Amino acid sequence: MRKTLIMAIIICVVLPAGVFCSGKMGFGADLASVQDIFLGQNSYQISLDFRTMVSDEFQIRIPLSATFIRTSFMIEGALMLVYYPWQTGPFLGLSVFQMGFTCQCPDLENLVNLNEVQIGWTFEFGPGLFVEPSLVVRDPSGTFSDEYSRLKGAFPCYTTFRGKLSFGWYFWR
Repeated sequence: MRKTLIMAIIICVVLPAGVFCSGKMGFGADLASVQDIFLGQNSYQISLDFRTMVSDEFQIRIPLSATFIRTSFMIEGALMLVYYPWQTGPFLGLSVFQMGFTCQCPDLENLVNLNEVQIGWTFEFGPGLFVEPSLVVRDPSGTFSDEYSRLKGAFPCYTTFRGKLSFGWYFWR
């Protein structure tokens, strides 16, 4: 319960701060769930993130994901710090805080601790539109190896490496 409260406080502080500290604020949706269909893993993951630039080089994202199979599902949320070394283009993201909530999944606890690293490239075009291919590495340090092995058993699409393709819009510039 304490971790949920901390996550809610962070979200309530970060989003308003982004409006006043930034020139950009937007959202992105990941369409890489298509790979789950083609790989025939019988489980699927969709995600969406809210993002705000806090400086020319740093962005804060709040990604929300849903992973599901026929009878069970997991909702996860995070606070991710993203670094753009050249203020645009390539980036490196690190989840500062990430957790998942499972439902109707006997192999997993209700609350799961997670972490991930993301590397990619943001291509901006048009009035605030962007496309972002990236690669996500889940649990790169092996800190939560027990949780991830149970997650992979419950949701076959929840692999260590995941390609993502996000499309989005910066509605506040």
